[in-house]
Amino acid sequence: MDNQFDSMLKGLTQAVEYVQGDETKGRSKTVELKKIEVVPLKDYSKEELKQIRLQNRLTQKNFAECLGVSQKTVESWERGRNKPSGASIRMFQIMEKDIHILEECGIAKQA
Repeated sequence: MDNQFDSMLKGLTQAVEYVQGDETKGRSKTVELKKIEVVPLKDYSKEELKQIRLQNRLTQKNFAECLGVSQKTVESWERGRNKPSGASIRMFQIMEKDIHILEECGIAKQA
């Protein structure tokens, strides 16, 4: 127990000394982050939205529950009266690539 305390005390003392200007008491590490390019949001047609829902074997009600929106919202998308927003569009892009993603993530399951 004393070794752990001594180690912690030494580390804290070095941290204080580093903050006070003694750069020999600190270590730094440079990490290079990879740049990623974000794919733009797709503009889905009402037919494409319905097709994604049907590929996932979901009713409008189930689809709405998976997305956290109302059934009326899904109906409105599929009739072309409204357009889905960013988060929903990203989910459609994911569902288009992997029709099993809802099951794999535990969002939906076969009855």
